[in-house]
Amino acid sequence: MKNFIRRYPVLSYYLLVFTISWGGIIILIGGPGNIPGTKEQAEKLFFSALIIMFAGPFVSGIFMNFFIDGKEGLRRLLSRLLRWRVGARWYALAVLTGPLLVAIVLFGLSLFNQEFLPGIVITKDALGLIIFGVGWGLIGGGLLEETGWTGFVVPQLRKRYSILSTGFIVGILWGIWHFMIAFWASNYMRGADSFIC
Repeated sequence: MKNFIRRYPVLSYYLLVFTISWGGIIILIGGPGNIPGTKEQAEKLFFSALIIMFAGPFVSGIFMNFFIDGKEGLRRLLSRLLRWRVGARWYALAVLTGPLLVAIVLFGLSLFNQEFLPGIVITKDALGLIIFGVGWGLIGGGLLEETGWTGFVVPQLRKRYSILSTGFIVGILWGIWHFMIAFWASNYMRGADSFIC
């Protein structure tokens, strides 16, 4: 097993990520027969499912860095997490582009159907929603996910592949990884009931 992990570190990482994330969610929801879940089930378990989902890349990233490179791997991971490589305006651009594009698309779609109005417009607690979104984005997507994706997989793939190929590989598998929770919670995450929109 150790030889397999050292010989195929990226494959091993993804096997571990999917086992923790998808396996954990399947256990949480009571088996694959509960996919897609009911709206009530998703309302009750969505936050727990997200935590399990994010545990996959976070735990796998830390484990694989340590397994492959020992304490030095963990030191490099921590230094990459804390290093600012560009000016603050570029980080702002990276952080704000996604939400702005989503808002533009949703406002455009809301011209045809009011169910697409962004939650920020229809909520009574806009500040709370913004704080939740920023916090969840920084902790969930920023820290927990990226500990694995850019903290382990990208450096490993860059040893053999171009930036473009690395981006395609990570992007496709990242999308597949998100499929489980999106499909399971699809009855909860649509229309007026969606907290995402």
